[in-house]
Amino acid sequence: MSEGQENKAVIRTPDRRLRVFVSSALGELADERRAVSRAISALRLTPVMFEQGARAHPPRDVYRAYLARSEVFVGLYWQHYGQAPPGGDVSGLEEEFDLSAGLPRLLYVKEPASGRDLRLVGLLDRIRQEGAVSYRTFSGSAELGRLVRDDLAALLSERFATAGVSTRAWPGRPRGPRPLPVTATTLFGRQQEIGEVAALLARPGCGW
Repeated sequence: MSEGQENKAVIRTPDRRLRVFVSSALGELADERRAVSRAISALRLTPVMFEQGARAHPPRDVYRAYLARSEVFVGLYWQHYGQAPPGGDVSGLEEEFDLSAGLPRLLYVKEPASGRDLRLVGLLDRIRQEGAVSYRTFSGSAELGRLVRDDLAALLSERFATAGVSTRAWPGRPRGPRPLPVTATTLFGRQQEIGEVAALLARPGCGW
C-alpha cells in the first residue's frame, strides 16, 4: 500500500453507525443497561456492551477490543467495583474508564448507594479530582435513559455544529478528554431536534 493510500480518510459504509461503549459492573444495573441501550438505539447509534458468558477469547481481550472500536464512552456506576482480571491491578470497570481517555465520556452515578465498594468510591474521587470529565447522578432506569439520550443528542449536536456537518472521519482528528458540554440543557420535549440529529447520522458516509 502506498503512502498516499495510507493517508486517505476512512470511508464508512452507509450502515456504519457510531458505536457507544457502555461500561458498568456486571451483576448490577441490568435495567439501567437496557434503558441506556434503548436510548442509544433511539438516536440510531450502536450500543456496545460487554456481557459475561462463554466466548472464544478472554473477557479482558473482548472488552478492550470493543472499546478500541467505539467512538463514545458511557460509564454507569452504583455499588460494585468488580474484580481485577488475571494479571491486572484494577478491575475491568476502572480499566475501561482509563482506556477511554481519548473518547468523549458521559458518566452517570446511581444514588443512593449505602453499600458502595471503597475502591469504587476511590475511583469516583479520582474522577472528581482530575476534573477532565463530570458526571451526573440518577435514581432509576427511566431517568437514566432520558439523561443519556439528551446528553448524547447534545454532544452530537455540538460535534456537527463545530464540524459544519463534515463527513470527515474521527480517526483523522485530534483526540483528547472531552467533558460534558458546559451549557448542556435537557432535550426532553424537543423531539424535533433529536430527530434532526438522528437524520444527520443516517446520511450515507456520515461519521465523526
